[in-house]
Amino acid sequence: MKTKLYSAAFAIALAGVGTTAMADGIVSTIVNSPLSATGTLSGSRVGINIYLQKPGAMGADFMDPNVIGYGIPKGGKLEVELGGGYERDWDIGISQSSMMLVTGTPQQGLPGKKVGYTIAAGDNENTLVVTPTGENGLVAEKTMTPAPGAKGDPVRQRGIKVLHVGFLQSAFLNTGESGTVTVRFKDAAGNVVATGTETIEFIKSPRAQILPTNFPHKRRNHNWQTVSPGAATALPLTYMVYGKSTGTNTKSHYAFKGGMEGLGVVADGKGRFKDGLLVRDTNGDGKLDASTDTIVGGVNISAPAGATGQSLQNMMINGKAMLSIDTMKMAPKPGKRWGGSMMMLSFKAGSATGKYRATVSLLNKPGDMSSGDGASYTYTIIAK
Repeated sequence: MKTKLYSAAFAIALAGVGTTAMADGIVSTIVNSPLSATGTLSGSRVGINIYLQKPGAMGADFMDPNVIGYGIPKGGKLEVELGGGYERDWDIGISQSSMMLVTGTPQQGLPGKKVGYTIAAGDNENTLVVTPTGENGLVAEKTMTPAPGAKGDPVRQRGIKVLHVGFLQSAFLNTGESGTVTVRFKDAAGNVVATGTETIEFIKSPRAQILPTNFPHKRRNHNWQTVSPGAATALPLTYMVYGKSTGTNTKSHYAFKGGMEGLGVVADGKGRFKDGLLVRDTNGDGKLDASTDTIVGGVNISAPAGATGQSLQNMMINGKAMLSIDTMKMAPKPGKRWGGSMMMLSFKAGSATGKYRATVSLLNKPGDMSSGDGASYTYTIIAK
């Protein structure tokens, strides 16, 4: 269920910070964060990404680096209120560790001390308040990540596009059936100039997660790459993969960081997975065979009309497929903290120019094609 609101004052209040008035809400969706195995599990701690959007760039199109994200007006603030089944844990305070502003996905963080904002609790016990420390607020066009690899991106992401709640610490719990998030931008007078609300249904039991990551390549933007028709992306499409939590309570679910090693793509599709299968090397021979190894998911690629030849393939090293490995082996520092496994795949554009979207989905139950789809993630690639 989704409720969206807006204010006619939006264009005036945010003029000069990269936003315009909207006829729809600014919250696109809520998803499990890329640093949590159980961020949307009922009974676990909150670990979510709140994706924003704007007119002309709704949903995933808002993550295009050519689209400027949001800023916070001079003297204004941003409020993020967690309602419904989100319950505050009073043993953990609200601070910079509670939430990170993010530009794009995979997320390039906007740390408060470097970008210029603080985070504190609001008047409502379930509200996080972001207050700029600079005299001009946070100007969207100038709000960029300090991630070292971002300087190498052809187009830099700018402005706030994602809110990561439960970043280094999680001050909220998932209880009941669902949680609701309301995002409000306010001007210096305290008027709400833009808002949006989204509700997420908590998952009732643990499941594996496949999530975007940019830990490799010094946190470059691996999404929205531009290639020529028939060419492969310069950077791989990178994924953080968590296995199904073996936890039995809030503490153990939150602490779970196990990955899924030995994952890769088999080109032959099956059933609803038209463009390939995600297979786990369960016999340990370093090769993938859908008839003997375990099918854990699949691939679907949306492509421009008439396109042929598009594919999502394994990265190859010395003629051998590079399967998912422990994150620590590829990115030691974040791997030690966040765990999981990392998988890198190569996307090849088809024969036509236009927008391609590659979606990798996990089965709810590995090996059972009838179990339905669980977690998934979609990368966008532009051929021109």
